[in-house]
Amino acid sequence: MKSERLRQFSLVTMIALSLVVGACHQPDEETDGIKNAAEALEKALAPREVELVTPEIRSEQPSIQLVGEIRASDIVLVSAEIGGKVDRVLVEVGDRVAKDAPLIEVDRETFAIYLAQSEANRDAARADLALAEKDLERKQDLRSDETIPQATLDQAQAGFDLAKARLAASEASMRLAQRNFDRSVIRAPAAGAITERMVVAGQWADVGEGLLELALGGNVKIAARVPESWVGRFVDLETFSFTVGNGSKNHTAKIYSLQPVVREASRSFEIVGTAPNDGTMRPGMFANVTLTSPEATATLWLPASAVATSDLPQVLMVVDDEIVYRKVQIGRRDSWTIEIVSGLDTGEQVILNTSGLARGLPVKIIG
Repeated sequence: MKSERLRQFSLVTMIALSLVVGACHQPDEETDGIKNAAEALEKALAPREVELVTPEIRSEQPSIQLVGEIRASDIVLVSAEIGGKVDRVLVEVGDRVAKDAPLIEVDRETFAIYLAQSEANRDAARADLALAEKDLERKQDLRSDETIPQATLDQAQAGFDLAKARLAASEASMRLAQRNFDRSVIRAPAAGAITERMVVAGQWADVGEGLLELALGGNVKIAARVPESWVGRFVDLETFSFTVGNGSKNHTAKIYSLQPVVREASRSFEIVGTAPNDGTMRPGMFANVTLTSPEATATLWLPASAVATSDLPQVLMVVDDEIVYRKVQIGRRDSWTIEIVSGLDTGEQVILNTSGLARGLPVKIIG
């Protein structure tokens, strides 16, 4: 390359000398023009003066800003355990309820009748058992005196046993009626907030049919998708910060889960945290999530003037007094500098100002 530049310089010199010699036989005006052209040509091919700069090393904890969403901590689909017509719905969407709080009443009058009927059957069975017991006692006394035959006593014993069994059956039936009557009031399985209502009074509710959605507990989940390039940076991450909507209040979420698989379509994975709900967060709201790596890393930064970004990001370096290009990967920017993610090592120098320079131009380092 040096021999090529020497050849170019010699050629320029010869051209300039020939122009000067030729100018001796021309009028003064033409002579000045030829001299100026020669000087301009020689100046154009002269080495450019450039200044080099070394990347600034910053020790920092990398962070990334993401758009996430608020989710309910856990969702329970509240359904009926008995079938019947819905009498009343006692809650609305957004209501916070305590554990065992009544939510819906289902055909209470009908199940109250069943309960009353079963109680009456139980009372009748108790009376029959008491009567059968007295009859058995009398027959036992008479048999001891051999006043009655054994068959009569056996018949009394069978009547007593049957009455006793009927009482047990009636008590079981009453417990079932009581259970159904209690279940005719659908109650909250845990404390939480109503997030969706799918039932109205007068509607028929089948067993197992979802009637309400209940978000459990006083916490919410915050989920965001993280680019795959950040996979290794959050291995030891325990918390992250976030804001809700346009709010300026910072909240802290504790890491709940990291998705183990990167989605092929988006090349990202999901991170989920949990945080107490202070009343300002509702499932479905947007959240501004900030993830900060727990480990400090060294990052390289260059002045913006040292990075050519018109096409692929590149820096210009000097090798054998000529300009060469090197592709780099850039990251964040601030007012005057650009982060160099890869392509440049610590201590390597690049040209400070890339404006007007091109590959292969001869240069002279100054400064």
